[in-house]
Amino acid sequence: MTLAVLLPFVMAAVCGLLAGTLGRRSGYLAALGFVPALLLAVPLAGNSVEVGSTPQTQLTNWVPELGLNFVFRGDGFSLLFAVLIGVIGALASLYSVAYLSERERFGRFYPYLLLFGGSMLGLVLSDNLVALFAFWEMTSVTSFLLIGLWHTRSEARDGAIKAFLVSALGGLGLLAAVALLSVAGGSTNLSELDLAAVRASPMFVPALLLTLLAAFTKSAQLPFHLWLPTAMEAPTPVSAFLHSATMVKAGVVLVAKFGLIFGGSALWGGIIVPLGLATMFWGSWRALKQTDLKALLAFSTVSQLGLLMALYGLADPEGRFAATTHLLNHAAFKAALFFVVGIIDHETGTRETFRLSGLRRKLPLTFVVALLATLSMAGLPPLGGFISKELFYEAMLHAGPGFIAVAVIGSALTLAYCARLIRIFFGGFEVPLDDGGQPLKPAIHEAGPGLLLPPALLAGAALLFGVWPASAEWLARRAGAALAFAEYDGHLLLWHGVTPALLLTVLTWGLAALLVWQAARVYFFQVHLESPLSSNRGYRALLGGLDTFSSRLIAGTQGLALPDQLRITLAAAGLMGGYAVWRAPQVFQPFEALPLSTLPIAVLLVAGALGVLLSRNRLTAVVLTGLTGFGSAVAFLSMRAPDLALTQLLIEAVTVILFLLVFRYLPGFRSLPRGRVRQVIDVGLAGAAGIGTTLLILASIRFLSPPISPYYLENAYKAGGGKNVVNVILVDFRGFDTLGEIMVVAMVALAVGSLVRLGRRGEARSERDTAPATQDLLDLQKRRP
Repeated sequence: MTLAVLLPFVMAAVCGLLAGTLGRRSGYLAALGFVPALLLAVPLAGNSVEVGSTPQTQLTNWVPELGLNFVFRGDGFSLLFAVLIGVIGALASLYSVAYLSERERFGRFYPYLLLFGGSMLGLVLSDNLVALFAFWEMTSVTSFLLIGLWHTRSEARDGAIKAFLVSALGGLGLLAAVALLSVAGGSTNLSELDLAAVRASPMFVPALLLTLLAAFTKSAQLPFHLWLPTAMEAPTPVSAFLHSATMVKAGVVLVAKFGLIFGGSALWGGIIVPLGLATMFWGSWRALKQTDLKALLAFSTVSQLGLLMALYGLADPEGRFAATTHLLNHAAFKAALFFVVGIIDHETGTRETFRLSGLRRKLPLTFVVALLATLSMAGLPPLGGFISKELFYEAMLHAGPGFIAVAVIGSALTLAYCARLIRIFFGGFEVPLDDGGQPLKPAIHEAGPGLLLPPALLAGAALLFGVWPASAEWLARRAGAALAFAEYDGHLLLWHGVTPALLLTVLTWGLAALLVWQAARVYFFQVHLESPLSSNRGYRALLGGLDTFSSRLIAGTQGLALPDQLRITLAAAGLMGGYAVWRAPQVFQPFEALPLSTLPIAVLLVAGALGVLLSRNRLTAVVLTGLTGFGSAVAFLSMRAPDLALTQLLIEAVTVILFLLVFRYLPGFRSLPRGRVRQVIDVGLAGAAGIGTTLLILASIRFLSPPISPYYLENAYKAGGGKNVVNVILVDFRGFDTLGEIMVVAMVALAVGSLVRLGRRGEARSERDTAPATQDLLDLQKRRP
């Protein structure tokens, strides 16, 4: 398990180094990165399905004193999900070799893909809550990079930012939930939580709500679904990987695993099941309206995630068994369909349904694959989707009449949009044309084996799960002990006899036939029912409001000009110094107590400061500013603090270099109006700041409370194992502080790097240079025949 998580990160570095030489063949190396995850099928096959069996655990110590370790737990559900990630990840890597153009930046694409895959594997296998949160956040960052891979397109940037912001909101919720559970349960390991203590704790409900916030944002439940359709701006292999078995299922995994903690609460199912069904209905309704095939699949994914959430939210053996079975089917048919849409886009130059017809004549093999996967998604026999839909109906029948009614309507909408999807293969073939009436592709022919094989394997799995249900049941049963449905006695069968679920299926087919028959009226109704309120409009209004508020706050508190901001800074320095003197009256050191070696340094610093004040050109000011900085470094060195001296030296060197680099871009001098009163105030502020800072430094000689430095000296070696006390303080005692500083430096480095790259000309890389935004299709729909 450790190797399965680690190798994708290693191969990401290898692909990054060799991509320039290997080009698209880096995809084969990327596929190798998922081999250990595929090999987890061996322990999965041998995994005991008996209740009470102890799964294998692998521990790698990190900071055991704080409960921070890499603990990977191989229970049946985690292994099953890890193998799914391995399968889809390997197929997406191989598919991309044939799909991506030679101009693609392989040195970014494959490392990002592998980093995301490794993060997902760590998330599903991790038993340590802190590590689980860390991997959760890594999926947010890496998915941001993948969705925004074609960052020269505004739609890609918008999709990446939206996905990251929504995921970050859920990440904050998960962080708080993990902290509460660890405190209430007495352990940072999920399997070692004291469940009785957690359920009796006052932190139980807050932890439950925060966990749901994290799960709903990641798995695109209402109203957090807005990020998923715009995430389709990513390349198709990424869409297949993220939206079939990985990122969007992270929230489902959370609900499945944490349901064992919270499932006994009525609040858990009372929130998840209705919201999941509402999401299922809304996703299906929106999918029926789309004319872009990827947008259709995106809203379809929203709908299917709602179905999975509703089933796991029931928190009973029947619901968990049905959800795990559908999870397998969904991974198979959804990834296959994304690959198929990629083939259609690749071969015809468009994904718009109104431009496509009769494709079975030109793409016969693609048609067979698409038909199998679509029928499975529609829940038609003899595909796997039919069997899991029957289980879904059985579970909702037991939940109540309102729930089954929504389930039937949502399933009928699913069947209707599946009919729209598959319709592009029927009718007479017409060459797809652009808006100017010119063919989008000079010739249309069947895709090669590199593009066809991955979806064919997945469509074959969807068929296998239907005609041989025991295969799907065998896989789903591997998760039985982990998710507490091992004793559930239901079985997967293609024919159950005439049951209420089958009758509801017939009703679903009838409703779907009505929707297909009245497709034009339904479409007209959808267009005119468009609500002025939507999650996207709310998202943009929120961002705009925050931007306006922050701008006004800055203008109101700091002023619009640099002098105003300096005045506030100087006033703050004066106040802090005054507060220090008030709390700790000073005992000034006699001058003879000061070492003579500090005198030239002090002269250097004062001379530099006065020089800046008196300088009449920028070059002189920059040089003299550097003089004060280098003087500070010498002062640190004289005080036997070489680490601080080195840091100061580096900062001053970088600052002076940056100043000189941007020198010619700086605007010219301009005189700001300043009356005599303002001059007096400025002089007073400057003097107060200087005096205040001096007093603040002198105040530090007398501590406001007992100093902590003796503690560091006594415990540096015992607790940190290091003889250099400064190093131990930085790395151990103040480890998180140092980590935060490193993050700040890294962010600054990224910002500087981005600024440096601004001078380069961008190059759009698109599957379709004329592709419209996924959610902005109304104009195209109006042109639809």
